[in-house]
Amino acid sequence: MKRQPLLFMTLAVLLDGCHSFGPDGLKGTHPLYNEAINASMNEQFVQNLVRLRYRDPTYFLDVSNVAATLKLEMTGGLDQTAFGLSGSASDILQLSASAGYSTQPTISYAPLQGESFVKSVLSPIPLEALFALSESGWNPRRVFGLCVERINGLENAPSASGPTPDLAPEHDGGFRRLMRLLDEVRGQHLIIPRLDSEGKEPRLEIRSDAKHADAIREIKQLLGLDPTLENYRLSGEFLRHDPDTVSIRTRSLMSIFFLLSHSVDAPLSHKSAGLVTVTRGAGGAEFDWRHTLGGKLFHIRESEDRPDLAFLSIPYRGRWFYIADNDLESKSTFMLLTQLFRLQAGAAKSISPALTIPLR
Repeated sequence: MKRQPLLFMTLAVLLDGCHSFGPDGLKGTHPLYNEAINASMNEQFVQNLVRLRYRDPTYFLDVSNVAATLKLEMTGGLDQTAFGLSGSASDILQLSASAGYSTQPTISYAPLQGESFVKSVLSPIPLEALFALSESGWNPRRVFGLCVERINGLENAPSASGPTPDLAPEHDGGFRRLMRLLDEVRGQHLIIPRLDSEGKEPRLEIRSDAKHADAIREIKQLLGLDPTLENYRLSGEFLRHDPDTVSIRTRSLMSIFFLLSHSVDAPLSHKSAGLVTVTRGAGGAEFDWRHTLGGKLFHIRESEDRPDLAFLSIPYRGRWFYIADNDLESKSTFMLLTQLFRLQAGAAKSISPALTIPLR
């Protein structure tokens, strides 16, 4: 019997079954790496927010490279066994074949640090970025509530742009009212950023219509603007208040991290031990940061045990800190924070990878 052709036919079948090895490997590994890296980066954001609550130094690592080697292994064989009585023995052919593949990933990490990165996180968010985010569908209340400290003298807790203050922020009622009015006219194309006729100076057009006339009138009144105008200068010189100018002071990315860190819950034992700053109101009572606009947009809870229904959770200082999975307000704000980080810090060049880990 000619056995070689049969063996070759068997191996050919195995090879034909593995013709999609490359694409199938990509389908099986790409979503897993994507999910793992995304979860790791998100947990890093939460960890740094909790660190700021405890006045601990922050640190950012970026996954700079993922290299995965797929290895295909195949074996095949043909065994002959004779059996039967003497003179009438027969040959039995036994085919054996197997195939499998393994993956060997190598992940490189790069710390985000150096002059370029520090400048990017300490520089104010550009005004054009705020309006671009609002025009792309983000609620102005969320964008301006996070990224803006002052608009024409209306304050949005400027003391919250650094480590947790001892005294509660004041005079934010006007800013919160302005955000509600902006939310009311959202989508009506009544407030539009533009460039002047020469294309050099940014302008803000504030129009009105019959339905929203009262809201537009109150917006101009809160901002101290000339009600007879529709086109106003747009400026970052927040100390100057002119009736034809909208002056906006934006926060830096680091200031936004500080702002959100005040909304991290801390256990009573940590407060008593002085591990976190307890902000006090005018009467001396503990101030609840959920009364601020930032506190209404974001909240990190804490528990002794690992939470069951958590969107993100990390262990820190013997406790668990987490964003609840049903807290859609906080999840939306967290999503905006990640976009701002990529927008502001993404252009900064990290140093060469300092840590490369082969995984098995």
